[in-house]
Amino acid sequence: MLKDPLTRGNQKQIKGKLMSVQTSYELDIAKGLPGLIYALAPADVVTRAVETAAGVPFGVAVSQGTGDNQAVLGGTSFLGVSIRSLEQEGVANTGAIQWDEQEAMGILRTGYIYVTCPAGCVPGDLVKYTDATGVLDAGAAAAGETQLTNAAWQTTAAAGELGVIKIETSATTAGA
Repeated sequence: MLKDPLTRGNQKQIKGKLMSVQTSYELDIAKGLPGLIYALAPADVVTRAVETAAGVPFGVAVSQGTGDNQAVLGGTSFLGVSIRSLEQEGVANTGAIQWDEQEAMGILRTGYIYVTCPAGCVPGDLVKYTDATGVLDAGAAAAGETQLTNAAWQTTAAAGELGVIKIETSATTAGA
């Protein structure tokens, strides 16, 4: 068998430049990641500076911060869901996958977005979040949680798996 003189390991010379070449493909590609926008449908996206000192993970509820241009993790004055950004993936090789304090975070106010559903869900289930952590889940809100009045789960997900929610407005109701 003749060896291609333009190939070295997983690289191939193309137009005089050494380029990486993909040599394997996964059959089961992930359907999405927390915080990814789900559909090319109308959406309302805003940007706010992260006010939470510990940062904000992707795909969690955020609320209005103390300033007009700020947002905090969780809270009771729902603003939207934090959007995933490729620029934030493994920042500076630390492995941190979140928005850090004072960074300009994308927030989905209305539209479809992937989030993790801790309890599992089916289409039509109510959407709530924990005020302290911003973690979204299915079901009716209890004490320390906030109900998203005009939001619903759109897909079926087992406990701890990824699902899609549709947010129609930022209207909420405090848990009992």
